[in-house]
Amino acid sequence: MKKSFAMLFAIAFIVVLGTIGTLMLYFSTATLKQTEDNYLSAQGELYARSATEFAIQALESRDFQNDGCINKIDINTSLYEINMTFYYFLTNCPTDCNCSTIVTKESNGTVMINTYVKSKVDNVRFFRQTLQKP
Repeated sequence: MKKSFAMLFAIAFIVVLGTIGTLMLYFSTATLKQTEDNYLSAQGELYARSATEFAIQALESRDFQNDGCINKIDINTSLYEINMTFYYFLTNCPTDCNCSTIVTKESNGTVMINTYVKSKVDNVRFFRQTLQKP
């Protein structure tokens, strides 16, 4: 009788240890995945900010009334794909621009920059919309 209880206790102990080990492995994997997603999300947000600053610099360096408009900029890195689209608010809208004609002097020349960052490694995406008056 004592041997059968010892055997049942040993089997139950092994099952409990196996369950605890499986849960530990599951939680460590979930924590690792969450840490990786947080890192990629923060990096994507920084890429979006940098790309927006790059777009503003590109807008400031050209006269879009005479040189034409920038409608799109695409940047590809090893980990991310960055797409920026521009929408202009002008009193005289050129034909090569994505724009709306407006009548207010204060808003003339305003540009809406849509920055979309997508990770090539994981399903991490970030969108940033900025209004800029060059």
